[in-house]
Amino acid sequence: MNTMRITQCLFQDGTFHTLKEEGESYRYMGVTDGKISYLGDLKPHGYEKEISLEGGHIYPSMTDGHLHLMYTMVLGADSITVCHIQNGRISPDNLDAAGKLIREECRKRTGQNILVANQYIASAMAEKRLPNRQELDDWADGKKIVVYNIDGHSSSMSTALLKELHIYKEGHTGILTGIDHENIQGPVMELIGKSVTPAAWARGVGSFTNLCIKYGIGTVCAMDGNGDEKRDKQTELLAKIASHMEIGVRLYPQFMDLNKARSYRRYQKTPRVGGCGQWEMDGSVGSRSAAFYSPYKDSNKCSDCYYKAEEITEKLIEADAAGFQISSHAIGEKAIDILLDGYDRFCPRRMHRIDHFEFPSKEAVKRVMDKNLALVVQPGFAWMDQYYLKSYKQALTDSVIRQQIPLRTLMENGICICGSSDAPVQSINPFIQMLGMIDYTIPEESLNMYQALCTYTRNPAKMLGEEKELGTLEVGKRANFMVSDRDLLKLNKDNITQAEMKSLYLDGKKCKEKKGTILELARMMAGRKHKI
Repeated sequence: MNTMRITQCLFQDGTFHTLKEEGESYRYMGVTDGKISYLGDLKPHGYEKEISLEGGHIYPSMTDGHLHLMYTMVLGADSITVCHIQNGRISPDNLDAAGKLIREECRKRTGQNILVANQYIASAMAEKRLPNRQELDDWADGKKIVVYNIDGHSSSMSTALLKELHIYKEGHTGILTGIDHENIQGPVMELIGKSVTPAAWARGVGSFTNLCIKYGIGTVCAMDGNGDEKRDKQTELLAKIASHMEIGVRLYPQFMDLNKARSYRRYQKTPRVGGCGQWEMDGSVGSRSAAFYSPYKDSNKCSDCYYKAEEITEKLIEADAAGFQISSHAIGEKAIDILLDGYDRFCPRRMHRIDHFEFPSKEAVKRVMDKNLALVVQPGFAWMDQYYLKSYKQALTDSVIRQQIPLRTLMENGICICGSSDAPVQSINPFIQMLGMIDYTIPEESLNMYQALCTYTRNPAKMLGEEKELGTLEVGKRANFMVSDRDLLKLNKDNITQAEMKSLYLDGKKCKEKKGTILELARMMAGRKHKI
């Protein structure tokens, strides 16, 4: 005999925006055992508990389509943040000022084996470069330190760290970009991971969960792992922890070796692979490693793709045949074309992804409309670059800048556009990305607020194959929703970045803010596991 108790709650005193259609809303929402059982304007009977949402506006919870969970959750808690935007300008904006900040922060971190500095903006510096190893040796007093450029595709390392990684050579500047930078990230992460304590994990899980609650994010797509290590212990640990987290995680192991990726199948909801790491076709504009057919304006040099066309086609076919959903990083037109050429050569079994798709040619835009591909984008970076970073203006011609992804055209032609932060490259705040969408660098390709919200709700649910569970408020779907004190559909470019959520509910239960203690982490790990 089944004696399990059925829980029923009626949520009221709010406006429930379904996002199924623009403008569709209701006054009441019933939830039974974590799923939506009623939506309507007439108050239903039979619900044992009534919960007032105090005049709030309710929307489906959001999904961040692309972030790096290990970096964001754990390393972000203990790393040095170099640059900030203050009063309309970037600070620090020169090497002396950056060095002073890093030197002071290094002195505070006496017990760390390796120091990590993020959010350094090379294009904003008067010198237009990363610090060299001699400068880092001075700033960090000879310690092991790595400084990452804001786009995550170039870095600089101190002499001690270069020697630890066995890549030091006489005359080495310590600055790494392109494939040299990408190929060393596995060993760097392993080295960093050795110094991550249980207390750091606890702080990271707590702070990350609280950020998700603050911004209404119920699910994240985690691009993690580095295939250049024989055994990626940190990603294994991350998968175990993520399978107990309150926030839903969808893991994409960044391994080209599918046998290595298969070892994560026991954790995954469905088989997924890729993201960045070994699935990068190119780098980034800020690090001058995105692959274009024409040379960069400020160096007159071209950057090539990391793979030959035959290599990537073979790997796409192999991963698709093995049942994986594939995520591939491609920013420049040449990298995008290599991916599209690969998808031309077979009939994919499911929807795959191109992440960034930032500078497609006109022909590539036409080609993608004939394919079952999701495009996972970060227009907030282009917005920030236009107003603050200026790296595109420094590196690209005006015609290439105008070549940025045509958001509205693709959305209106039914392409699945998904928003994402690429955290820790950018803040996890989804409204920064939506600002970039509604105030887009190509004005006629801007989205309206309904379309922008769909890139974080309806579209990622479709991309993940979970549209029957998530993405809209509909009877039968999971009661994953966020509550705002303002109508998000009426936000504009002047107030959108001020938006925060009053609360986040997952499966009908309100998420509580975390303290980030080891005891809290231990209790979480002792709880029920779920697929990621």
